[in-house]
Amino acid sequence: MITLFDHKPLRFYRGGFSFLVFALSFWLIGCGTSSPRFAGKDSGKSESKKAKKGNIRFSSKVIEEETKEDDKKVDLKSVELRFSSVKPSTVPVAPKKETVDSKRTEDATPGSFERQKMMDAILAWMGTPYEYGGESKSGIDCSAFSREIFRTSGGMNLPRSTEEQVKLGISVSQENLKFGDLIFFNTTGQNPSHVGIYIGDDMFAHASVSFGVTLSSLYSSYYKKRYTEARRVIQ
Repeated sequence: MITLFDHKPLRFYRGGFSFLVFALSFWLIGCGTSSPRFAGKDSGKSESKKAKKGNIRFSSKVIEEETKEDDKKVDLKSVELRFSSVKPSTVPVAPKKETVDSKRTEDATPGSFERQKMMDAILAWMGTPYEYGGESKSGIDCSAFSREIFRTSGGMNLPRSTEEQVKLGISVSQENLKFGDLIFFNTTGQNPSHVGIYIGDDMFAHASVSFGVTLSSLYSSYYKKRYTEARRVIQ
């Protein structure tokens, strides 16, 4: 005969089993597709790709400062008309007097340059959006832009990064810049972190973080205080 005492363990096990089923159900509901901990595999990859694309090296503060302090706007249409319609001999050139350092570093591969050919190459890239690490018309960064212009307009092979490009050629003072000189800036706290190509009349071509490939003035508040040096790679 089964006594009342014998039923107590059975009731205990049944109650424990019910509690486990309830707890398991609650846990499964909480870990459904709406839970970020259990997002699909593709979701993680998508976010990773988004993080790697675009201005990942530059904070929103950098973009805000560039936009706000770029107070010497260049009339792109008038410059394009001027440079695309003039002969190479009439492209503005800085004074011949120049002050350079006698110490040379690694030189780029020599090329044969025509100012108009370089200017045409620059104008062909105008408006291309900025993308850190980009190297195409869908997006390009500053060092890739300068590298592409020198390659297509004169067959000169510049290194890929700004840090390597600043080691080329000879140093030139800002007062003696001439067409084709590479100019460098400290825009992120890392020197150098930005490069452009001087085209005369205190203007330079570059791939801007905020505006893409454009022309800017050396005397805008933003670039004037962040300018660091210039290098002459075209002899």
